[in-house]
Parts: sequence; C-alpha cells; structure tokens
Amino acid sequence: MAKNKDTSNGNGQTAWPTFTDADIANARKCFERGQELAEKKNYDYAIEVYISGLEYWPEAVEEGHKPCRAAALFRGSKKASFTDGMRYKTNAKDLKKAMLNAEMLLSKDPKNVGYMEAMFKNAAKGGYIAAAMWVGEMLAEAAIREAKPSPARFILMREVYEELGDRLTETNPLVAITAYERAVEALSRLQKLKPNDLALSTELRDVAGKLTIVKGKYSSADSFKDSIQDGEAQAELHDKERAYQSDERLDELIARAQVKYEAEPTIQPVIYALVDLLTRREQEKDENKAIGVLVKAFKATNEYRYKMRADDIRIRQLNRQARQIVAQGDAQAAKQHYREKMKFELAVFKDRARHYPTDLRIRFQYGTRLFKVGRFDDAIPVLQEARSDPKTRNQCSLYVGRCFFEKNYAAQAIDTFREALDGYETPDDELGKDLHYWLGRSYESDGKLDEALKIYGQLIQWDYNYRKGDVRKRVDRLREQREISNEK
Repeated sequence: MAKNKDTSNGNGQTAWPTFTDADIANARKCFERGQELAEKKNYDYAIEVYISGLEYWPEAVEEGHKPCRAAALFRGSKKASFTDGMRYKTNAKDLKKAMLNAEMLLSKDPKNVGYMEAMFKNAAKGGYIAAAMWVGEMLAEAAIREAKPSPARFILMREVYEELGDRLTETNPLVAITAYERAVEALSRLQKLKPNDLALSTELRDVAGKLTIVKGKYSSADSFKDSIQDGEAQAELHDKERAYQSDERLDELIARAQVKYEAEPTIQPVIYALVDLLTRREQEKDENKAIGVLVKAFKATNEYRYKMRADDIRIRQLNRQARQIVAQGDAQAAKQHYREKMKFELAVFKDRARHYPTDLRIRFQYGTRLFKVGRFDDAIPVLQEARSDPKTRNQCSLYVGRCFFEKNYAAQAIDTFREALDGYETPDDELGKDLHYWLGRSYESDGKLDEALKIYGQLIQWDYNYRKGDVRKRVDRLREQREISNEK
C-alpha cells in the first residue's frame, strides 16, 4: 500500500506517491465489492468498502472517488455525529488518512463545503493530484453557491492550485495549465468579493503570467517528443499523436500495432493503441475490425470497459449514417434509422446503468434516451437521481421539466425550470435559453399568458430569431389572444 513519504524530489518538496500493481489490484477488488453493495442499495457499507479500496489507491478517481460520491448522493445526507468527527480526524499527520477521513465525513454529509475543503487541502498536500483536481472542482462549485461566499475558501483554492501549477510545470504541463487556470478563476472570484483589495489585481496578473508562460512552453514543444532520444520511436509517437496522417503512414502504424497486439492480445495499452489507429480514419471496415478486437478482449477478460468502447464506436457509426441519410433527403429512411439508433443506444445505456448503478453520468445518458423515446415516467426518476451530479444538474433539470411538460404537468414543469434558472449563472447561453423557452411554454400551457410573454420577451431580446422565429411568432399570437380576451 502506498505511503506518504518525506523523500525529496530534489527541490525540497515531498515526492509524489506511487502505487504498485498489487495496490491497484487490491483496490479494484474493493471497488468491485463496493459496486455490488451499491447495486443492492447498501450504500453505507458500499462507502466504507470504496474508501478501503482508496487506501490502496487514493488516485483512483473514476473507479473509487466518483462511485463513492455517487453512493453517498443516492443514500442522502446523514449528518456526521460528534463521534464521527472524533473518529475521522481531518488534521491527521498521515495526509492520505486525513484526506480519506474527510471523504468519509463528506460521504455522510455530501453538501458540506468544509469537508470538501479538508479533502481538497489534504489531497494536494499529500501529492494525490488526480484526487485534488477532482474534489477541487466540486469545492469551487459549492463555494460559489454558498449563500454567503467565503473569501477564505477562494484564497485556499488559489494558493493550492498555484502551488500545484508550480510543481507540475516541468513534469505535467497539461495539469499545470489547468491548475493555474483554476487559480486565476479563484482570484477572479475573490476580486468580486473584495473589490477594494488592490493587491489582488497584482496577484491575478502574476498568476496569469505563469499560466501564459506554461502555455507558451507547451505549445512550442512538439508534444513530448523532445524527451525521446530514439529517432524512430520519436517519429512514431509524433505520427500517432497527429490528428491526420497520410494513408500510407497510417497503414504502417496500424501494421506495427497489429504485430504488438498479436504478441500481447490482452494488454490494455496495446489493445487501445490498435483501436485508436483503426478508428482514426472513420472508415467502417477498420472500425468494425476495432470493434472485433474490443469484443474479443471483453470476452477474454470480462472487463466491461472494452464493451463500452466497442459500443461507443458503433454509436459513432450510427450517428455518421444518420447524417448521410439526412443529407440524401429521405425523410422516411431518416425516421426509420433514428428509431433503430435510439433502440440501440437505449439498450447500451440501460446495460451500463446496470453495471455502474452509481455512475451519475451514465444515468444522465440513460435518462436522456428514455426521454427521446417518449418513456417519460421512466425518465423522470432516473434524471432526478442524475441531477446530483453538479456537471449535468442543469441539463437534467431541463429534461425533467420537459418530461413534466409532455405529461401536461405544467405546474411541476414550471417549478423545475424556475429552480434551475435561480442558480444558473449564464442565463443567455444555449442551455439557459432552452430553460427559458420551456419555462415560457409551460406558462403558456398553464394559461399564464402574461408570465409566458415576459419570458418570451426576454428571449427575443437575447436572440430575435431564436428557434427560427418560433418565439417571436408566439409573442405575436399571445398578444393577439390577450387583446381579444380584453375586448370580451
């Protein structure tokens, strides 16, 4: 099991933690058990098992932290007791333990910003970069939504992200760029809270300068090939990373990848390297070969991610075929293809939701497919659960509201859209306009013409031709109806 060590990386800083294959294998056993428990709705035990797995592999965001968080959200708030606070100390000297203690408390009280902050701080100090970047996103959103935003939280985020950026500039510039961007965002938020603090402008300029320098260095380097000394390997890596190659060069790369695959047909990086190359040209023959490779790997290893990747390729094929049919102008064929595509996608995401019942992104995708095929009663509870994910919360609200609208539950639709818009920061972007539009439609359906006109009026101020003039026409029609009603 990985430990926090006081070894130096040469700059007087703690070295990044490392994990053995045995650590990762032990962690995955716990994660699989946690998933089984979550499927049975035994969320409390599932959370404990997930965190046991994270003790082996605390950087497992996708396999450990995210499903643990989802289990907590499904279970609901269960406030941490005084005894819990004494048991799960977030100021422990062992930074990994302190991070996981904070995660345990957060799992009991999923909206507690203080626990998010403790987890973020300890993850960063302990060098658990993936975990820190993940929980940091959650912390930022929660800090923004607080009734009375705390400057101290944004100061902490700025300091932690700037330090991460400084440490990662040479070894992982992409993550360093993200860290600096988040430090800039935290400072920008802080400026709004403390507009009279003139020093913040200087600090913001300094951090933005660091960001510009790292971006410049990264963009001037030809990926990471400067670190590769062997000329042939350098050229191969360069070509693999390019979006486009000549057919001849791509055929050569595929042939080499095929040889490696035949020698090691169950090694994940080897499988994915071949699949990536086979799907590069978007040619169905090559894609079908890639699907075959993935299906074979799934059958040999029973690792579901291979099936997911194969299904993703098939969905892209169906989307491409749909565009081609629409371009041909055959409306009947387009409708038939759409039905077949939705039938396939619905089966895919239903299966994924069964395998990963606590993955809120998958539930969102499943819920949207249920909506698109008109299964509104099934879609509503799935999307309501998926709404716990901050990244898809507003999209979920849009679909939930539209489900209510389609079922003629106008009052429930209005409440759903208004609640989503109350906390929405950019109401004039595409999603914001969609939420306004369907709020207006719901008011109109409920006979509240004045409220509908107010919403529609705001929309045409933002975009006069929104929805190809549909809103403008609705405004004219409702005004006419109101005038007729007043005359009577």
